Amino acid sequence: MTKSADPSCPLYKGMRTFTVWSRLSGSFARTRHRWIRNRSRPVPLSFDNICAMNFHYQRYPLEAFLDDAAELGLTQVEIWGAAPHFYVGDRTLSDARELRNQIRTRNLKIACFTPEQCVYPINLASPQEKLRNRSVRYFEQCLEMCAEMASPALLVTPGSGYANEPAALAWDRCVNSLGTISKRAEELGITLYLECLPPAWSNVATTARDLARLLAVVGSPAIRSMMDTSAAVLSEESVSDYATELKSGFAHMHMTDADVAGSHLAWGDGMLDLDLYLAELQTIGYQGALSLELTNSRYYLDPKPALKQSVEKLSAAIGRLA
Repeated sequence: MTKSADPSCPLYKGMRTFTVWSRLSGSFARTRHRWIRNRSRPVPLSFDNICAMNFHYQRYPLEAFLDDAAELGLTQVEIWGAAPHFYVGDRTLSDARELRNQIRTRNLKIACFTPEQCVYPINLASPQEKLRNRSVRYFEQCLEMCAEMASPALLVTPGSGYANEPAALAWDRCVNSLGTISKRAEELGITLYLECLPPAWSNVATTARDLARLLAVVGSPAIRSMMDTSAAVLSEESVSDYATELKSGFAHMHMTDADVAGSHLAWGDGMLDLDLYLAELQTIGYQGALSLELTNSRYYLDPKPALKQSVEKLSAAIGRLA
């Protein structure tokens, strides 16, 4: 007959304590393992990553765009700053605060402010000093607007030099201009999203590798890189290429369908593999905005269907990631 252990026995108490501690230690180890495992998993993309942009609403009031974005259930917008919507040359800081209120009353937030800088005479690398200096002042004014409209970021492009001059000269001018702008961005706590441009538009930065080098040379913590799917078609780059070149990742994305010419199209109107793009983005842990920069003129007179189509296709594709 087996004798029962005496609870008052010191040996019994020690064995009991060891058993309890072993169980607790094992439980803690399993919990820690699950925490590490979950922490290493990329945070999944969701509907909230989808972001609308007002470029193709330029024949309508800005309020119409904001209304449609809210009606589609979106939570964030990227504001293209150009006439007739929000060209900073015609606006005041008070107007920026009013825009902030209009966005907030619709339960939206700004992901980025993108002032027009390709069609307008803005060029950070221009060989013309007067134009270059005015461009720097333009972006500094845009930073002030960002602070008032509650935009956490301002999109900038590198500009270009003449095609018949050494690209290194344009590079140096761009570096100096970005250095000036980034100092003000640091003071205001605004992030600069630096976007490369196709070769027809720039001889400074046209690829992810160019962006990485430019960020390293300027060396400002305020500057982050971004990706544009349509521009990537022209440079023949993928999400993986950007992730490889930009070791710190990229913070923003113009996420549109495209054709071989690099047109910014509504999803379903071009040739890109949406599921592949989203799978690659999720793999690298991207959590920024998926901004719908639709620039093709086919959408100008009736902009909402293109936005709705893109939102629905993005939402469905995100759902397929699960």
